[in-house]
Amino acid sequence: MNGGTDTRRALRQDIGSVLALVIGTGALAMVSAAYVHGALVLFVLNAILVLSYRTITTMGGWSFAHVAIMGVGAYAVAILSAPPIGLPVLLCVAIGGVLAGLVAMALSWPVLRTRQYYFFLSTFAAGEALRQCFIQFKGLTGGTSGLAFIPRPGFIGDSAALPFLWLALAVFLALALAAVCFDASETGMKIRAVGEDETLSASLGLDAWGLRATAFVLGSVGAGIAGGLLASYNGIVAPNDFGAALMFKIVASCIVGGTRRAWGPLLGLIFLTVIEEAFRAVPVYVPLIWGGLVIVVTLYAPGGLESLVERVQRRFKGAAHA
Repeated sequence: MNGGTDTRRALRQDIGSVLALVIGTGALAMVSAAYVHGALVLFVLNAILVLSYRTITTMGGWSFAHVAIMGVGAYAVAILSAPPIGLPVLLCVAIGGVLAGLVAMALSWPVLRTRQYYFFLSTFAAGEALRQCFIQFKGLTGGTSGLAFIPRPGFIGDSAALPFLWLALAVFLALALAAVCFDASETGMKIRAVGEDETLSASLGLDAWGLRATAFVLGSVGAGIAGGLLASYNGIVAPNDFGAALMFKIVASCIVGGTRRAWGPLLGLIFLTVIEEAFRAVPVYVPLIWGGLVIVVTLYAPGGLESLVERVQRRFKGAAHA
């Protein structure tokens, strides 16, 4: 009974954090300048990335192919929305998410047979192989130059960032609510159980490999959708868009924020984004600061910022009951 109560409480907290992020971002957009609108669009797309990445971490592995799989969705939009195919952009985004999931499904057979840092290395190799495909298949992807003149959805203007921000927020809200509800479902709880102790879970009759593959594929679908939206927003896509720098930002957000609850990576992303914007005049220092934060959090707060928030909440509750 207590377990069910805790699950419902956690679900309410996750849904509340998602709604708070959407409302806060929308309110900030209403009172800010056009430059901030563009920064908020990128922030929301990164929020989709970190939340989908957190789905993968629940199965006990930290993938380094997430950003490369995001590129599958981006190139799908670039190719399918251009003549002679010319599909509607939002349909292309959805197809890009599905294709990203299919690529992840193909990759899951070899990479999910590895564990711990071998899993990290195998996904790194898989991600680099994907990125090389973006470079080498020049007739399809444009090589290192990429593809340009990618349209936005017809109901959004070609230059204004604010209408695209509302679209990005709507997609984020839908994906985030689906992610937190899945996390609270029976399958989501089984995936977390496998992530905590795969051997014990398998001995209890759980399909450990299938559950890990489910998390890997579903997280990759979210990455593909984020990539499709990014390509449509920027109007251009190139292999360098999916390099190690963005991957490190996603991983650092999850480490700094924590991954036990869905709001942890979002909190980490907010923290890193604030630092990035504060040091925009000297961007060379941003990776250094992020790296230092990862080391400090790993050493002194392994659960991330969410563990500190929960510790403060427990102290307040203890003081209230005293």
